Amino acid sequence: GLKQELFHRHKEAQQCCRPHNLPLLRAAQQREMEAVEQRIREEQRMMDEKIVLELDQKVVDQQSTLEKAGVSGFYITTNPQELTLQMNLLELIRKLQQKESESEKAFS
Repeated sequence: GLKQELFHRHKEAQQCCRPHNLPLLRAAQQREMEAVEQRIREEQRMMDEKIVLELDQKVVDQQSTLEKAGVSGFYITTNPQELTLQMNLLELIRKLQQKESESEKAFS
C-alpha cells in the first residue's frame, strides 16, 4: 500500500513538473522509492525474525510439556538432530493415534 501511494504521488508530481525539472524530480523520486523499498525489506526481516523466535518458543513449550508428561525422548534441546528425532516421534505418535481412532470407529 505504501509503495502504491508513493507511485501515485510521484506520477502526479511528474504531471505538474516543468520539463526542464523532470530529470531532477525523477532522480529524487527514485531515491525515495529505493528508501521505501529498503524500509519494507527491513520491516519484513524484523517480522520474519519475530516469527522465528515465537516458533522457537513454541517448540520449547512443547518439549517442556511432553517432558513433564513423561513422554520418552522429549526434553528441551536446540540440537537439530535431537529436534528431528523429536519431530519424528511426534509424527509416529500422531499416526498411531490416528490408527487407533480409525479402529475404534470400525468396532463402533
